[in-house]
Amino acid sequence: MSIDALFGAIAQVATYLLPVLGVVALIYLILLIKTLIETLKDVSLTLLTAESELKKLDGPLSTVESLSKTVDDVHGATRKMVTKATATLNKDMEQAKSWMTKKKEELAAKKDELSAKLNKEKEVLKADVDVIQNAVQDDPYEEEEIIYVRDESGKEAE
Repeated sequence: MSIDALFGAIAQVATYLLPVLGVVALIYLILLIKTLIETLKDVSLTLLTAESELKKLDGPLSTVESLSKTVDDVHGATRKMVTKATATLNKDMEQAKSWMTKKKEELAAKKDELSAKLNKEKEVLKADVDVIQNAVQDDPYEEEEIIYVRDESGKEAE
């Protein structure tokens, strides 16, 4: 067998085999397209189910969003209230501190004034005691004896 005869035989086999292989490939392509269409139908059904589930979640999600906004509003109002209360408390504490400091200073001044008066009175009393002691030393006095006599009428006489 020569090469020409071999190529001729291959060409004849290919002539019979190629249409069969084309039909097999075409059938395989049809099955692939059919599977792809079924898969797309399943995906479409899945997407429709997911969409319906998401629509069911819209109500609760809007409720959660509304609740979240309310919580944020309450948090903001509470924060403002606490800040304002703290500022007011600090102001009042400063006023109370200033009032207490003023009263403390007034009491200290009063104490100093009373101490000065007391010291002055002590000096006056010491001076009086010294004067009395000097008078007693210079002119001692004698105690008089007092005799009480009783009258018969029950009255006392001197």
